[in-house]
Amino acid sequence: MLAIIKGKPGPGAEKVQVEIDEPRENEVLISIKIAAICGTDLHIYSWDPWAANTNLLVPGIIGHECVGEVVRVGKNVTSLSIGDRVCVETHIPCGDCRLCRTEKQNICENLRLFGLHTHGCFAQYAIVPSICARKIPSQIPDTIASVMEPLGVGVHAAQLAEVKGKRVTVLGAGPIGIFTACVTQALGAEAVYISDVKENRLKIASKCGNFKLWNPLKTHTSIVLNGDHRPDVIIETTGNERAIQEAIPYLRKGGQVILVGLFSNNISLNLSSDVLFKEATIMGIHGRKMWDTWDTMEDLLIHDKINIAPTITHHLSLNDFAKGFEIAQSGEGVKVLLSP
Repeated sequence: MLAIIKGKPGPGAEKVQVEIDEPRENEVLISIKIAAICGTDLHIYSWDPWAANTNLLVPGIIGHECVGEVVRVGKNVTSLSIGDRVCVETHIPCGDCRLCRTEKQNICENLRLFGLHTHGCFAQYAIVPSICARKIPSQIPDTIASVMEPLGVGVHAAQLAEVKGKRVTVLGAGPIGIFTACVTQALGAEAVYISDVKENRLKIASKCGNFKLWNPLKTHTSIVLNGDHRPDVIIETTGNERAIQEAIPYLRKGGQVILVGLFSNNISLNLSSDVLFKEATIMGIHGRKMWDTWDTMEDLLIHDKINIAPTITHHLSLNDFAKGFEIAQSGEGVKVLLSP
């Protein structure tokens, strides 16, 4: 089969032909319909300091966002059947640790990640632990199903912040930023602000919801987030030090900061004035809750409570993966899909 692998440490990836594996006990083989490029994949592709320290499977097939169809099942798999259409939950929990036993599988003490610590989905077929394959309702089309994994990050962030009735600022109008803004609005936020330095991404965001948009390179954050416009919640999705440093001074007292974006390096914040004296809360999130997040996400999609279709700006062949990565890295597109 065709597959995209990270063959060795360093920038880039390569297109190769590899054998199709057989699913083992508690695994399924899925035929990939659509895979999507994630911000994490960009870190891996460019091989930044974060990627270099993730214990990534090298050589290994990359990619972790996808929708596909079960074509083979391994021994002891009872929850799935051949022909089931599934998405993949990236978290591979051990099922035995204290966190798994208290419904916190997404931060399992022995957590592995599909497409990072195992072979992933930038291929024609993928082996997936059965616990990570989620059957998807037929009302959700393949293009949307392919991005449910990152959409779930936005759901998790908005739920954690309990956004109903609050003023929310989302930093970054990349895929997860726009997804987060959409969910935040659907869950009853009083107002949603979203920033980005790419005008085309702000334009896409404007098609997805009634957000207050600004480009911090043209209008300083201090002008937007002041007075009555100070946020109760800041959700950071960029992994950019400057973005959070400029926004956090305007957080209301008692407010929350939810960290979603991956920072490649350490960052500096004024903890005394911006956190301690405000009794503010800073929280990080990792992925999605298994499976509460997915239940909420499906409800939002099936009942048309969010509109994320405009974020899917490019759909290419897997053969053209390098072009897809170029588009995603440049910010020209928002969500880039690949089909084998």
